[in-house]
Amino acid sequence: MAHAPRLPPATRAATVPPGNVIEIDGSLLEGGGQILRNASALSAILQLPIRVDKIRAGRSKPGLRPQHLAGLQLIAALSGGTLQGGDIGSSCIGLQPGKLVCSHQLADTKTAGSCMLLVQSALPCMLYAASGAAAAVSPAEAGGGGGGDSIQPGDSIASPASRSVEAAQGTVADTSSWSREAAAATKGLPPSISQLDLRGGTDAAMAPPAGYVLHVLLPLLRRLLGIYAELELVRRGFFPKGQGQVVLTVQPLQPGAHLPAIDMTERGAITSIAIRAFSAGKIAPAVAQRLAAAAHKEIQANMQRCGLLSAEVPVSLEVVHEPAERAFGDGCGLLVTATSSTGCLLGASGLGERGVPAEAIGQRAGCELMDVVASGACVDGWLQDQLVVFMALAQGRSQLLTGEPTLHTRTACTVAEALTGARFSIAAQNGSTGLWVLACDGAGVAAPEVAQAGASTL
Repeated sequence: MAHAPRLPPATRAATVPPGNVIEIDGSLLEGGGQILRNASALSAILQLPIRVDKIRAGRSKPGLRPQHLAGLQLIAALSGGTLQGGDIGSSCIGLQPGKLVCSHQLADTKTAGSCMLLVQSALPCMLYAASGAAAAVSPAEAGGGGGGDSIQPGDSIASPASRSVEAAQGTVADTSSWSREAAAATKGLPPSISQLDLRGGTDAAMAPPAGYVLHVLLPLLRRLLGIYAELELVRRGFFPKGQGQVVLTVQPLQPGAHLPAIDMTERGAITSIAIRAFSAGKIAPAVAQRLAAAAHKEIQANMQRCGLLSAEVPVSLEVVHEPAERAFGDGCGLLVTATSSTGCLLGASGLGERGVPAEAIGQRAGCELMDVVASGACVDGWLQDQLVVFMALAQGRSQLLTGEPTLHTRTACTVAEALTGARFSIAAQNGSTGLWVLACDGAGVAAPEVAQAGASTL
């Protein structure tokens, strides 16, 4: 393979003396909130203190925004750690993590900021939580833990939302009420389960929509890593008020277990395509129908270009208008996905925009999906960087066949190298046009042993 220039050098965790703080430049490469999410998650998993400065230095509104602060507070709560510099607009934070233990918590961006980005940072931490006597706590309180029964795919796990769904137009519960609500609602959960009630925007600009996490990210992680992780979409939330709600339920890895390496280098044949469109609030149901129809038309127009036959690749359509209890505010959007014979899932999405016709949004999403299908890649551009943390933690060599790695992906690789000691390489694939191999020699991080009942999380 022809090797591309190596990623910028990074300080390896293995070279950092115990007790020393790892310094992260928050303006590095892409320079956005992803640096905070990945750095804080890895800090908690590895119990490495970090200091991130120059946070979002190049943005029009630099420093912490509400969604970033909510994510950091959540990681601190999950690990029983201490967060310094946790203020809106802060350009520097410090995180001293404790020990991750199973717990039940709430995090609320209190804006339309994406709660799906909270899923990104929390999920790896939940996999590495020590099982124990799970506690219902708020983001300001650390959870305690102890052992419990395992659950299998398909098992029904009740969430706080499914037991007590708030009125769609009601006031989101505050932190203190969550502790009481969660204590009752999660009473029947196995003690080795973590569950998070996450609130904010579910379908927000510049973030993966809830549908992508539900239908692309989590199914792939379950297949590739053999984990139990489920997301319940309780209520959609949109700009400008948010107030959407999802519930994330995760069973941690067995004590001493490792994540397996990820190999997605054989795409296989595309076997099916799905279009899912929705409207909510004052957005007429016909808008969702137009989104789906435009995407379907674009997909059919590109079948031949992608080497597909319409008769052999079924395209399913699902169009819904969310009832009042399932959405707060007005919004619409769509997700288009393609499934391959080897289990690859490719996705593209579109979100309603003021002044932009539904047809343009649907066509754009359909074209984006078919471009990925035509390329032969095993992952789409949105999935690349979301897999980096798992590749870094895994045992063995992971490989992805993808389009040219995005700046988000390169940034995620650099941060992961700095904290885990994993080594990433990026190289163009020989004999192909536009395909690259993203590889990682993982750090092989083992899951912690079972927490002792009553043990301190600090």
